[in-house]
Amino acid sequence: MSHQPSDSLSPSLHSQRTAFTRVSGEPRMIGIGLLVFVGYYLGARIGFALTFQPHPISVFWPPNSVLLAALLLTPPRIWWFLLLAAFPAHLIAELQSQVPPAMVVCWFISNCSEALIGAGLTRYLLRGPVHFNNLRSVIVFSLCCAFLGPFLSSFIDAGFVAMNGWGQESYLENWRSRFFSNALTALTLAPAIITWCHFKPAQWREMSNRRALEGSVLFLGLVIASTIVLYNARTNPDPVLFYAPLPFLLWAVFRFGNRATSAAILVVTFVAIWSSGHGHGPFINESAEVNARSIQMFLIAIAVPIMLLSAGIQERRKAEERFTIAFRSSPDSMSIVRRRDGTLIDVNDHWVKMFGYQREEAIGRTVFDLRLVLSEGGHVRQLARLERSKSIQDLECAVRAKTGEVRQVSLSADVVEMGNELCFIVTIRDITDRKLAEEANRDLVHASRVALLGELTASIAHEINQPLGAILSNADAAELLLESESPPLDEVRKILADIRSDDVRASEIIRHIRLLTSKRAVQMESLDINEIAAEVVRLMEVEARRRSVSVHTEFIAAPATIFGHRVRLQQALMNLILNGMEAMSDTPEADRRLLVRTATNGERRLEVSVTDSGRGIPPEEFPQLFDSFFTTKEDGMGLGLAIARSIIDAHGGRISAENNSEDGATFRFELPIDATAAG
Repeated sequence: MSHQPSDSLSPSLHSQRTAFTRVSGEPRMIGIGLLVFVGYYLGARIGFALTFQPHPISVFWPPNSVLLAALLLTPPRIWWFLLLAAFPAHLIAELQSQVPPAMVVCWFISNCSEALIGAGLTRYLLRGPVHFNNLRSVIVFSLCCAFLGPFLSSFIDAGFVAMNGWGQESYLENWRSRFFSNALTALTLAPAIITWCHFKPAQWREMSNRRALEGSVLFLGLVIASTIVLYNARTNPDPVLFYAPLPFLLWAVFRFGNRATSAAILVVTFVAIWSSGHGHGPFINESAEVNARSIQMFLIAIAVPIMLLSAGIQERRKAEERFTIAFRSSPDSMSIVRRRDGTLIDVNDHWVKMFGYQREEAIGRTVFDLRLVLSEGGHVRQLARLERSKSIQDLECAVRAKTGEVRQVSLSADVVEMGNELCFIVTIRDITDRKLAEEANRDLVHASRVALLGELTASIAHEINQPLGAILSNADAAELLLESESPPLDEVRKILADIRSDDVRASEIIRHIRLLTSKRAVQMESLDINEIAAEVVRLMEVEARRRSVSVHTEFIAAPATIFGHRVRLQQALMNLILNGMEAMSDTPEADRRLLVRTATNGERRLEVSVTDSGRGIPPEEFPQLFDSFFTTKEDGMGLGLAIARSIIDAHGGRISAENNSEDGATFRFELPIDATAAG
């Protein structure tokens, strides 16, 4: 008698989920071995029963699926034991069917090879247990267990049959009949075993009466529809009748998931094969081989797309569940807005807390109805920008809560498709406190600049008096020359040019002071660090002379461009220069030297350093040197170095200090080179 290896498992395995998923200890292994033994034996008996007479061709061969499912549900380290447990079951079932002993051993080898190929490749590709709730698992299972395993092992099986002279079919016919039988059983029986082995008995008790009734109606309807089409139908039925079970299969897919889907496929498979094997239904009008092939192709064509559809739907549902959990539990305020009209589809708890509207109040209303933004026109412009760019990141704007409170927020949004409609997923972070802190910091920095200029008042006055005094002297000289009988016009022109030059010089000094004292918005631009340093040194020249400090400069010759804010960088450097001058207050006047230097440090960064010849920094002061309000001067505020650090940090730089090898200390900061300008 010829038969086809395939896959199956006894219902007794369904109550032993834990035994298949976690093996520990000898008693448990013995229990698993007994289950495999019983399942394999019953599967063999069922396989022999599902044959098309008068030719003993098995259309559905469950033992291989029993073994395959057992291997997929257990760790590889005990696979040898499961194969050993299946051998006596195979021996008994085959000998009872009058199969020669040599053929019995050969068929066991081919059966085991199919299960090992399918299970081994599947576990290797999935790197873990197989599930049928995602497309990848279903595709890998179908490819490895339902195609490659049967495809390769059928060559071995057909070779053994030819070698033992068992049966009348040719090698190709034997290979073909066994391949389709094995592939069908792997697709229809193994998924049912694996999915139902993960079913917890407690889930029956948790199921509502309504859902239990729905499931009962589903499977009763499926059995009736399958029986009408596959058992009672005439030999050449209307092709439309073949679609009768389809609504029930889709019902199982959409409403109950992969477990019910695998059971529904198995019901259709069993009814079709049983009916044809007993001379009923549409698959009985040809030879036994052709009938077997037809029913196998019919069932494979049903099983594969239904399994893929079920996996795809469950994968999408899981993704939606994960998104819902992340959406609900996000620490930020989040909302889903329909792009077409701005209607709120859903909001999370933090959104409710921020805006004061309950979820029921907000859902179904538009952002315009709720007046969430201060300016409707501005909001429309923001939405238009989102449509063009497809996403927005960290857009800062003001929103209004239900109470009328205005909050500053950072808004990010992405366009996604939900329910065949484009929507915004909007994340809103409350940055009101940060904005207030930034404003306070700007006020502090501004106050520091004003205080710094207050300290330099005498120097600034002296700096302005120089061009103003020169203008007055030149004006007097020009007046005297013009009163003469023959005014020297060339001399007058030179005097006027000097007056114009002095006027421009005074205007530049005043403009620079106004920049330092203004509270303008931060404007970042490409800047030449040498130009920044030179402007600060010129402004500090009078103060240096007043303090008897000799200022020297060493500027890098190559282009030294950085991206930053001119006034703030000037303020940081002024703080360091003034700090260096004050550090030399106890140094003899002849030794008061200050060096302002620019250089590159080899890391595509520019370095600005200020070196003094004072007493240096005591080691215990280094940890607090750049802390706010830390000072060693009686009249100091302790803000100069702290503000310098905050400015340099905001520019992506680093600031540090160290004592010189001889006298004094060096303060330096590094800034990244402006790559755009450099390129």
